[in-house]
Amino acid sequence: MGEKRDEVNAGRIPSFHIVADDIPSAFYAAMDVVWHNGAVIRTQYDRKNKQGEYIDPPGRDATVMIEILNPFAQPRYPCLSFCEIGKYIAEIMGAKDHKVVPLKALKEGIKTGKIPKQWDYTYHQRLFAHPSGERSINQIDSAIERIAQSHFTRRAVATTRVPEVDTYLPEDLPCLGEVHFRCPEDDDGNLVLNMNTFWRSRDLYKAWHDNVIALTFMGQVIAQEIEKKTGQRTRLGRYVDVSSSLHIYGQDFHYISEDKSRGVKSFFDKFDAKSFNDASYDSSTASECFVIPQLEELLSEDEQWHFSDESRGIILNIIDGLKSGRLIA
Repeated sequence: MGEKRDEVNAGRIPSFHIVADDIPSAFYAAMDVVWHNGAVIRTQYDRKNKQGEYIDPPGRDATVMIEILNPFAQPRYPCLSFCEIGKYIAEIMGAKDHKVVPLKALKEGIKTGKIPKQWDYTYHQRLFAHPSGERSINQIDSAIERIAQSHFTRRAVATTRVPEVDTYLPEDLPCLGEVHFRCPEDDDGNLVLNMNTFWRSRDLYKAWHDNVIALTFMGQVIAQEIEKKTGQRTRLGRYVDVSSSLHIYGQDFHYISEDKSRGVKSFFDKFDAKSFNDASYDSSTASECFVIPQLEELLSEDEQWHFSDESRGIILNIIDGLKSGRLIA
């Protein structure tokens, strides 16, 4: 029996299911399970020296489904981030869609091998203005309309996939694949927007939590739009994301594992689940200390981004929503 089990497990990428009350707790639990139980596997981003030898160890990898019971429970922001989260929220909300190469030009670039040096996509563009032939499709508006017509629909879905383009992108095909919405009623007759996202690949240590913060921020806005359409009070409920590959890169191991020569403790020596949660930030602190300041800084970067009036309006609307309390960071 032991030999058969070893044979089955050889080459197996394990799968895990995590349920957590809030985002920091979910992140810590995911780090724990992927670091200690993930498959040891190489990635296409592992670095090599001039001799072609790997200088990074293989990463850790697993297929993971994570359910966050209340994505706006406090604290909401894990105590580490590798991006300017305020600016990333603006991107998820559409402020940088104008940087995306038009579909026609992108297809021509793929054909000639000379893809224009702009963005191939943003998640917002693929969801709210999905390129399809000569037109674009706002899949989120369609999902909201389906829910307004029948709140228990299972057809409120959106995809980022454009096979005629993504199949030929050399590297940067979207990590986010699909977003699904379900909207049952609670015991008081209010609508509860359940949000599911499906990912081909996620950098757990450096990107997962920022993805979740920004997408659930978008989720609350969608819930508000459903409320306007239906006249029923609507809130964002539980959030689930499923990653086919949730991984920690070998080149990031020095952040996580112990290094006695440098006197560096491992991530799990520095934090247990409680201390990590205690060190994380609530929405009001995050909004005041870095989300709003980063959004205001983004507005000043017009020389880099060449914002349209629509893009500036998106950023200003987020700032106003946070300051007025209409939106939660």
